[in-house]
Order: sequence, then C-alpha cells, then structure tokens
Amino acid sequence: MNAPAPIAGTGFVKALPEAIRSDFLARGQVRKFAKGQIIQQRGDEAKEFWFIETGSVQVGRYGIDGRLTLFALIGAGDTFGELAFMGEFPRTVDAIAGSDCRLIRIGQSELQSLMDSDPAVIGLLLKTMALTVQESFNLIEYSRSLSVPQRLALALLQLCGDQEDGARISVTQQELADLVGVSRVSLGKAVAKLEQAGMIEPGYAWVMIRDRAGLQDMGGR
Repeated sequence: MNAPAPIAGTGFVKALPEAIRSDFLARGQVRKFAKGQIIQQRGDEAKEFWFIETGSVQVGRYGIDGRLTLFALIGAGDTFGELAFMGEFPRTVDAIAGSDCRLIRIGQSELQSLMDSDPAVIGLLLKTMALTVQESFNLIEYSRSLSVPQRLALALLQLCGDQEDGARISVTQQELADLVGVSRVSLGKAVAKLEQAGMIEPGYAWVMIRDRAGLQDMGGR
C-alpha cells in the first residue's frame, strides 16, 4: 500500500491548478513572522487563513500550564486556518512560527475577488478542500500501522516540502517526538536508525535531509 501524501490542515491551495493557485496567492498579503511569534490563538475570530511560503508553523493548543501540545508542524506549501475561516467559527487551535517564516494572508476580500473573477473557482475550491481533508483522514489511518522510523520519515518529508537533498529543517527532537506521537527515547532511536542509514544528519534544533528517496522508501511512499 502506498502512503498518502502527508497533509497538515487541508493544504488545498497547493493542490489547485497552477494558474489558479498563482492568481489566488498574488491577491494575498505577505506577512513575516519571527520564530516563536504567535500567528493565531484559539478563540480568535477567523478573519483569514494562511499559506506558508517559507519556514514552518507549529499548530497545537496551549494548556493552562502554558505548555503547547503539538498537533502538527507544517511547512512550505501547506495552508492552515481555512476551515474556521470558511466555516465562520472561532479558531480551535493556536499557531506559532516554528521558525522565521513568510506567510501569505488570504482574507474575505481576496477570496471574494477571485471568485468574482471566475465563478467556477468556487466549486473547484470546495472540491479540492474536500479531497485533501479526506487524504488527511487516510493518512491518519495509514500511520497507525507504521513503525516509529516510518512515521518519522513521513514527518520529515512533510516538513521539507518540495526541497531536495541537503534541505535543513529547523526542528527540535521534542517537536518531532510530539509530532510523531512518541517519547523522546523512542524518537531518539528512530533518528539514530535514519542517521545510520544515511538518510538524515541530525543537529541541535535541526535535521538535514541526506537521502529524500530513502525516506520515501522508508515511509512507503
């Protein structure tokens, strides 16, 4: 069985036809966030959603103790916040810049101008979003049968996006452990296995991709 593409949020913008995607993003507003800066908070009014152009974003929830429970660490090409935005309900998660990042903000006026320019876009947006949400559920179901090294390989592929060998991802081992859903000890063993296989080079708060094809094979993609 081939693994579904790792998708956090819905990632539907990336799945749009190139011409529509380029026009869509060109209408948005570029915003830059420094590592650790809060982008959105749970309970906020959803006035926009975001496309990640560069960098990474942590998605999770802060507890009363101030600790962030990480649900996803997403990277270039992914989108987040669109479900609350389109559903017109308050934010259900917190989003924090996992590294210095460049985002494109899409608000109501930008979305409306695109739909006014081509009414067919509405149906395409809804269909693409529905398909990518379904792929996310498929990924969750698929991941339950994977070993920790396989899940780590998929997580690293998600984080590096379209980058090739040599890509350096800003991420801590604790963030990876939270993302994969294992302890630091189990994560450390998986990191060592991928390093020994020559697929990655781990460092302090970063991981370099050495063999993307090997990670794809490991994850079953």
